[in-house]
Amino acid sequence: MFSERDRQRCLDLYARYYTGRKFHDTLYKELIRRHLRPGSQLLDAGCGRYLRFCHEFAGTADVVGVDVEESFETHNEQRPFAVRADIGALPFPSDSFDMVISRSVVEHLTDPPQVFREFFRVLRPGGKVVIITPNKYDYVSIIAAITPYWLHRSLVSRIFRIPEDDVFPTLYRANTMSALRKAMRSAGLVEVELETINHYPAYLMFSPTLFRLGVVYERLTSLQLLRSLRGSILCLFEKQVVGAGSKGHSHTGDTEAAASMTERSASTLASSTSVSDVDLGHEATASRMRVRT
Repeated sequence: MFSERDRQRCLDLYARYYTGRKFHDTLYKELIRRHLRPGSQLLDAGCGRYLRFCHEFAGTADVVGVDVEESFETHNEQRPFAVRADIGALPFPSDSFDMVISRSVVEHLTDPPQVFREFFRVLRPGGKVVIITPNKYDYVSIIAAITPYWLHRSLVSRIFRIPEDDVFPTLYRANTMSALRKAMRSAGLVEVELETINHYPAYLMFSPTLFRLGVVYERLTSLQLLRSLRGSILCLFEKQVVGAGSKGHSHTGDTEAAASMTERSASTLASSTSVSDVDLGHEATASRMRVRT
């Protein structure tokens, strides 16, 4: 195990069983693109130091990232900007964004409902939240939950060849379909799409034997009867428009003013060295382990 030969054999198995399949990040990006309008204000909550998805959507939307990283790849010298802050206490005015996205962050949160209330607050009426997060009942999550953190960090670091500092504790406090739905509803967000999706055995890429077992698991959980055991949860929730007939989507001037305010706030915060110390509060999100690709 963990040898280059075994890793190559796993890659060959991947090519045999999964060439042409769409997984985790592809499905996440497709869902975002279906609902992201050109010129929208987009917030990536838990963007990570490399601003991966900020870059991904910068050509379509005005993107701002937020994370507790000490520094960001762009150094905030160019777009997309990012702010070091607590996603449970976002440093933006209410009704600032058209969409909030978050990848592989929810599993690390100590208080998911508070974070979702902040998402609701900074969203404009009609705004969307798109989240992808591991499913608590997937075998990877179960193993992570029962494995000592020091061992979990070491294993994940070896499997994915990433620094141990990029592996963070997991809590899974809103990582079932029912728990996520409940937390979102408590924040005032309305369900639009909520589903579990499967993933190839990425965490088993060090052993051809275990990889084959992972393929069997993936095939079995593709059955509707076993969908609650799939690898990830992908969802879309919405901040509903109140009084759509009179207020709904007609205040273009207000929207443009809010957009301008958001961009000024983001660029001002991001360009300031002191914003690296925006109150991180109780919900430090850190640079999440983004290895489910």
